[in-house]
Amino acid sequence: QTDFDRAKEVLGQGDFRGAADLFATFAQTYTGGPLTAQAQYYRGDALEQLGETSDAARAWLESFSGDMTGPVAPQALLKVGKALATLGQGPEACVTLQEVGVRFPADPAAVEAANAALGLGCQ
Repeated sequence: QTDFDRAKEVLGQGDFRGAADLFATFAQTYTGGPLTAQAQYYRGDALEQLGETSDAARAWLESFSGDMTGPVAPQALLKVGKALATLGQGPEACVTLQEVGVRFPADPAAVEAANAALGLGCQ
């Protein structure tokens, strides 16, 4: 918990590279731990701030894959979809964004994903 809190503190201070590194170390050290999916999620946020969209998408996907029903799962999947759109992978983005609504219909992320899918012209 202390390592996780330290990484979040660094992220909150705007040291995105430092936070990404700390969250990566946390995820490697505590593989499968109760905070690992959240660490990957925040690592993705830090990488996004650094403009590393592809690496951010991978981190969010690892977050989602690590805990598909956890507290950050809906947002992680949403962010994967949005990142795919940013990376020019429209069809994959549409599938991913639509999956948010299928898996988490009552979560606010589902509405955001539906709006993003509309903006992309998903069928």
